[in-house]
Amino acid sequence: MSIILRSRRGAIGTRWHAVALREGAEQLLGPARVGRGKADARAGRVQWLDVEAGIVRGDVLDAEGELHQARLDLPAFRPDDRRAFLQVARSHPELPARMAGGDYPQGIEAELAASEISLLPRDASELTHDCSCLDWPGPCRHVGALVYVLVEAVDDAPALLLTLRGLALEDLVAPAGPGPGGVTPGEGTVPNGAEEADGAEADGDGPEQPEAPVFDPARTDPARLAEVVGEDVAAVIHRFYTDAS
Repeated sequence: MSIILRSRRGAIGTRWHAVALREGAEQLLGPARVGRGKADARAGRVQWLDVEAGIVRGDVLDAEGELHQARLDLPAFRPDDRRAFLQVARSHPELPARMAGGDYPQGIEAELAASEISLLPRDASELTHDCSCLDWPGPCRHVGALVYVLVEAVDDAPALLLTLRGLALEDLVAPAGPGPGGVTPGEGTVPNGAEEADGAEADGDGPEQPEAPVFDPARTDPARLAEVVGEDVAAVIHRFYTDAS
């Protein structure tokens, strides 16, 4: 099933994050591929779009009806970049809901700039491409068409940028941390009434604890002992304790 773009003329992508993605990708495509890729995308020649960590894929039909496998790569965050991004993202508790609703606040990118990272491609050099067609070294018009389908998808769902960088919306939610004084809730606290009970026992006024049951060998079932030590030895042990009692 081909993907039909909403955009029928003019620029593709309306929200700032989609525009930024488009402009970065167009630097990679170059003027010739921009027009052809845009035309193919609007003609519905991209059959499907798959986004995963570091990779965008899709099949694109050419004018003769032949399918070509196009691919665009944007590297997932390295561990240090991931930590820096999450530190900023988790300082904005509203961010997961906003991204799920289609909004990626531009102010987040301004904060990320201090760590020299971005959820978006910072320039064309961060993007690479591949296609099964013979237009080498490319990028070909099939990659161009894939780019524009991705741009419109990101326009609606900026969380796809998280996916590309190896993240998910759930990662933006900060885990429950320690409470005041560095104590995790429920850790190092004493249940209600426990202090009083401990004090009473220390004074000898608390309730007496039941004594631990005493093992009575005379009541040992020789059949159960036999499972462990054998029937002959079990009989001797049972007889010994029975006689002693």
